[in-house]
Amino acid sequence: MTERTHILVVEDDPLVSEVIAAGLEDRFQTSVVETAADALEALDRGDIDLMLLDCSLPGGMDPALLPAADRLGAPVILMSGDHTRIEGISSQPRPFVLKPFSLNSLIETVDEVLRAG
Repeated sequence: MTERTHILVVEDDPLVSEVIAAGLEDRFQTSVVETAADALEALDRGDIDLMLLDCSLPGGMDPALLPAADRLGAPVILMSGDHTRIEGISSQPRPFVLKPFSLNSLIETVDEVLRAG
């Protein structure tokens, strides 16, 4: 049996995270967390292949979160309803999806990032 790609969904809106996880679960293993602190814990376990990261988390964005993903080689796709939110979040260009997005466009972005990685 082959291991499925593990995607971490970091999203504080339960409805949005539920829709994303349901849309990805046929092809990917998914885990959902609501805060940057929980995302760091998930990354520390070391089995995350890609992270979908909401740019507006309760408690803010932990400055250690993106470097932790980078150290593990886990690409990060940023998500937000406001395209200006990505400014200052990352010192390097990262893929971005603007909410609201279709599941098809999200899956296309995930596939592109995984192929490039």
